[in-house]
Amino acid sequence: MATPSLTGMPLELLVHLIATYLPTKDLGALRLTNKYLEKALFDTFAKEFFTKKQFMLTTPSLQALVGISRHGALKKAMKHCIIGLESYKDTQNWLPPNADASWKLAFHRGLADQFALMSSGRGRDLLAEAFRNLPNLETLGIRDYNAQGRARDDNRWSSYGAPTVFQETLCALRCGSGDWASEVFLLVTQALAEANRAIPSVETILRGVSKGLTDIAFFLPSPNDKMDLVLNGLQQLLLTLNYADRRGTNVFNDFTLLEGFLLRASSLHHLRLNFVKSDSSWASDVIQRLSSVPNLLPNLRRLDLGMLLVGPDTLIHVISKFSATLRHASLWKVVLMHDATPQWKDSERRYSPWPRVLRTLATTTQLSGLSVGCLEQLGETPQTTSTPIQIHFSDGKISQEYTGGIKIWLPELLDKLVVAWPQYPMTHDSNSDDDDEEMVDEDEDDEEDEDSYDDE
Repeated sequence: MATPSLTGMPLELLVHLIATYLPTKDLGALRLTNKYLEKALFDTFAKEFFTKKQFMLTTPSLQALVGISRHGALKKAMKHCIIGLESYKDTQNWLPPNADASWKLAFHRGLADQFALMSSGRGRDLLAEAFRNLPNLETLGIRDYNAQGRARDDNRWSSYGAPTVFQETLCALRCGSGDWASEVFLLVTQALAEANRAIPSVETILRGVSKGLTDIAFFLPSPNDKMDLVLNGLQQLLLTLNYADRRGTNVFNDFTLLEGFLLRASSLHHLRLNFVKSDSSWASDVIQRLSSVPNLLPNLRRLDLGMLLVGPDTLIHVISKFSATLRHASLWKVVLMHDATPQWKDSERRYSPWPRVLRTLATTTQLSGLSVGCLEQLGETPQTTSTPIQIHFSDGKISQEYTGGIKIWLPELLDKLVVAWPQYPMTHDSNSDDDDEEMVDEDEDDEEDEDSYDDE
């Protein structure tokens, strides 16, 4: 009777009962046991570890990306490349107080390497070589977090090389703040241009409270064929924006670079503008400017807007602007500003703009799909101008999604829509200082939730 062995096991059982549950190191050891197992497990190994992979801006990490792009089989597997925003500069004050000399030296060398990588052009060159060699690359992402959902090890997909940095320095790299995300966005778009490579999708998904791309991220030099190739090839662009003026002046409030960038991305089908800090008026300014730019995005079919404070008229204008081609709109955590115009009042003369906004979109667009969730509006009273009034749905869900003709499902959506009008307690003594102070305290304790779109 033959001795049972792994090589005699059906491939489906080998993959799903054994290989799937091994830690990464043990899976590698299993693959190297013999040539049969290495070949038998290669396809599932490549799909799991290389179809979608995250790197960071360090020489070892980018050299690994280049190495994958030179591998005859692995380069064909990679479809989604993510650049993490780990930054030595933003981590240097977080070194452990008891760090010994070897940890400090390793960290200092990493800091110097990242500085040289960004300032010398070597980072762009390494990325360009990799992008040039990855034939099936479809999506390029920028993130400030490690996605969950990994079946092995710690359940997270970290940037390649980040665990090694922690082992060498006893310090986990933090993601960069300020304009770091904008610098990285510029770097990767320039690398695509240098590689003469157009890809369908670029995604910038940032979760940090104050992190987002500023207008400088969209700077384009004088027109050139290489960058035009990149921009004309874009079909999906997902952006997290932060135009809040951190410099204390208004000199940076003309957001013309984003407009110029989008004007040259004429093939774009799907645009997401996810903002940071929905209580800032700058988000509304960006939307208003984009709604007035002629010949913008003539092929746009889907528009996602999230985390912004905007007037009802402005919201209608920006969606209706693309009515000739737009078929799907998504509104997530959108807060409507107060507008004293009578048209926004309901039958009880309360400011209730959302039903009219939705009805207007039904007549000014040809939408066949709509996603809405966590909607709010500012009210007329001192309490509701500082604390938004929430919009609920009668089925208990926080969001609704519809497909098909808008005039078909609009009545159902309006029927489910419920405005959570605040209930204020009756005050027996209108001159009571204590009652007024308590109301102020309740307002001050209220905090904004600053989640963003999450595709994970």
